[in-house]
Amino acid sequence: MSLIFGAGKIGYAVSLVLKKRGKEVVVIDKNMQALNRAETIGCKTYLFDFTKSFNLIGLNISKFKEIIITTSDHKVNIEALKISRELNKEALIIVNAPSSEHISGLKKLGADFVVTPDRSMAQIIINQLELSSYWRNKDLLRKMLEKSKSLAIVMHDNPDPDAMSSSYALKAIAESMKVNSDIYYGGEIGHEGNKMMVELLKWDFKKITEHKKYILREYDLIALIDMPNLSNTTIFPSELKPDIIIDHHYTEEEKINAEFTDIRPKVGATATIMTSYLRDFGIEVNEQLATGLMYGILVDTNNFKRNFEKEDTEAVYYLKPKINKELLNIIENPNISSITLDVLSKAINNKKIYDKYVISNVGYVETKESLSQSADLLLKLEGITVSLVIGIIEDHVFVSARSRDQVIDISKIIIKAFSKMGSAGGHMNFAAAKISIGAFSYTEDREILVKIVGDKITENFFKTLKLNSKGSM
Repeated sequence: MSLIFGAGKIGYAVSLVLKKRGKEVVVIDKNMQALNRAETIGCKTYLFDFTKSFNLIGLNISKFKEIIITTSDHKVNIEALKISRELNKEALIIVNAPSSEHISGLKKLGADFVVTPDRSMAQIIINQLELSSYWRNKDLLRKMLEKSKSLAIVMHDNPDPDAMSSSYALKAIAESMKVNSDIYYGGEIGHEGNKMMVELLKWDFKKITEHKKYILREYDLIALIDMPNLSNTTIFPSELKPDIIIDHHYTEEEKINAEFTDIRPKVGATATIMTSYLRDFGIEVNEQLATGLMYGILVDTNNFKRNFEKEDTEAVYYLKPKINKELLNIIENPNISSITLDVLSKAINNKKIYDKYVISNVGYVETKESLSQSADLLLKLEGITVSLVIGIIEDHVFVSARSRDQVIDISKIIIKAFSKMGSAGGHMNFAAAKISIGAFSYTEDREILVKIVGDKITENFFKTLKLNSKGSM
């Protein structure tokens, strides 16, 4: 049950929304005409002049779960807040105030939320700006696809569920507009779950080597999906400029200057962004694509234990009735290969704990995914808030980082620490870097090289955090 002080424009608008949601609403005001309008939408009303008395006879304030104070008289709002909080310690109380300078004082008096015209208007403008930008983007994407006959979609070299499902979503959008599209990558799909995902969902990706990247020149449009920067792919021709960039990571999009960009670092997954386009283009999402997009969102938000936004939950609710639950369960619980198990074992045995940080140098490995799996595993250690796993694949060093520290944005740390040595990117709770072996002292002794790499990565990481090698200030 909700109690509203004031039946003016704000009070009436709030009452109308609450009634539409099926809530019981009681409205208090001194204006009979305003109360009559509230009664027409089903509200119970009390005629009362706040300026003369606050002895609210016959009204049990303690029974209301929500109290919303909306009058235009600030002094009345203060008195209403005081008596409401005195008589009801548990209710959620929202108060209208003339400006932001009153927020602190009203919260000290017991308000849970304070609404001010300047803050409300700013939020309205921001919301409208984001909404308008999205619809403009949608129209631009449609126009670009309608004018084209072919589209190449490029994923990063070791595509994950978010990249793969998002790419397939763009392929579905393009083909609904009669645009022939192909999805390319240049590395390996290494994680067992990712391999199983591709197999079970019957997805067709084209793996090409760096020597065959010239075929991308034959397409009318090229899209980069879920790719923070161009250094994450070996198959993108340096002389070409991508036409479309869609991602949820911090990105180099300003340097690339594509015609179409949709970059949303706050959103948990690129699959979320692509789900919104599928929905708003009115494209039917089949069971395979829905299941893949759902898995992409779950992986990149770590089952909603990492950063996520309202858009992510909306995407999940949209996809939920369309997915194949049995397939999703199989993909989520793949068998672990002996190779991956060996890397996990190395990560545990080689771990070094510095206060709340754990770093493990696993040396030479076969797949980048085994490093991210190791970082996930080490983050589960008691007392640990940040994990860092270092590995070497052929002639590159890879760093995989995870964080559950609410203060540290791990992507910014990794970018600052390693972007000058190679490439780096990520999100608030997970990040990665790729560095050429050439950045380190040359040696033919693999064991010495592994040690040099581990020491340098650890030193740079703690230096960026402004901590010493023991993880302390």
